[in-house]
Amino acid sequence: NLVDTIRSDSRGLAVSKQLPLSRYTIREVKSPDHYGVNEEVLTAYLEYEGQILRFEVTNKSLSTGVSISKTGPKEVVSGQPVRYTFSGIANTSNVRLDSFYWRDTLPTDAVRLDKIITGTYNVPGNYKVVYQTNLSGGTWRTMYDNLSTMQNYTLDASPAALGLASNEYVTQFMVSFGVVPSNFRQVEAPRVYCNVVSWLT
Repeated sequence: NLVDTIRSDSRGLAVSKQLPLSRYTIREVKSPDHYGVNEEVLTAYLEYEGQILRFEVTNKSLSTGVSISKTGPKEVVSGQPVRYTFSGIANTSNVRLDSFYWRDTLPTDAVRLDKIITGTYNVPGNYKVVYQTNLSGGTWRTMYDNLSTMQNYTLDASPAALGLASNEYVTQFMVSFGVVPSNFRQVEAPRVYCNVVSWLT
C-alpha cells in the first residue's frame, strides 16, 4: 500500500510524515528535469518510536546520443551493383531510448533497392523493417517483421519481392527496434545492395 508521497525541496531534501513501525520500500518515481530516475529501491525498517532514517538518492544527468555512418562509392555507372555499408549504429546515451531506429533515404535518381543485409546487435530483441515508395504517399509499409537482433538476415527488397507496381520503387526504409538499453550497438555491420538505373548518364 502507498503510505506517503514525498517531494524534495529546492535544497534536495524530502521528509515523510510520521509512519507506524514497520518495513517500507522507497523508490523514486520522478526525477528533476534533465536527470534520469534512480531505479534503486530502498528499504526502511522502523523499529522504535522517534527513529529517523536517512537515505541519499542521486540522479545521473541524462545524455543522449546516436551516430551512424553510411559509406559507399562516390561514382557509379549505369547497370552497376552498388553496396552501402553502415557503421556506428549504437545508443551512446547513458539511458535507454524508447524509440530507437535507423533510417536510410536512397538516392533514387541513380539507384533501386535490391536487398538488405540486416547485421546483428549486442542485445537480444526483435525489430522490424518498414519502407516508403514513390507512390505510398508518406505511408510506411512493413517489409519484414519479428526479426531477431542476434541473427544476420538477407532481406529481398526488390520490387518483385515487395509486389510493387511497374513504376513504383522504394525511396527510404527504416529499421525500427523500439526500446533499447544504453550501450545497444551493432555487432555485424548492416549492408544495403542496390542496382544503378540503366538510364544513368
